[in-house]
Amino acid sequence: MLALDDDTDGPTAQEDVPPEDQLGVAALFTSLFVLAVQRQYPEGASRGEIIRFVAELRAALPASTSVDARATEGTITSVVDAKRREEIPPDVAAESVMEVIQYLLDPAKIGMDELEAVFARAIAYAEEHGLDAQLRVEESYGSQP
Repeated sequence: MLALDDDTDGPTAQEDVPPEDQLGVAALFTSLFVLAVQRQYPEGASRGEIIRFVAELRAALPASTSVDARATEGTITSVVDAKRREEIPPDVAAESVMEVIQYLLDPAKIGMDELEAVFARAIAYAEEHGLDAQLRVEESYGSQP
């Protein structure tokens, strides 16, 4: 269901997720996003810091990939400061969330031990907050050939 894709170097949802597991995948990615942003900004962040981060993220993306800067800033802001939360179309937010997760949780940056710990915390977070009682993750995500 969840794997590290050698082409993207980040967590990805596999295309063949059965409908009954899609809520679990969404819950896991939501949890990963929240934890990654909180890990990046444990003390919160100003609007300027978030704007600079999004510019850095967009500069690091391959030329063929782009994310909506406003949506990405908005999704990060929604974690950092709930008072500044704004409505972002789900499809745009999902794209931003995936890029932020891949960038912040890059195993080359944080190491596999930390990545595995973040996955464990994300699963616990999702379950604790009732995001999905049936949340399941493929155990071999970190040990693919």
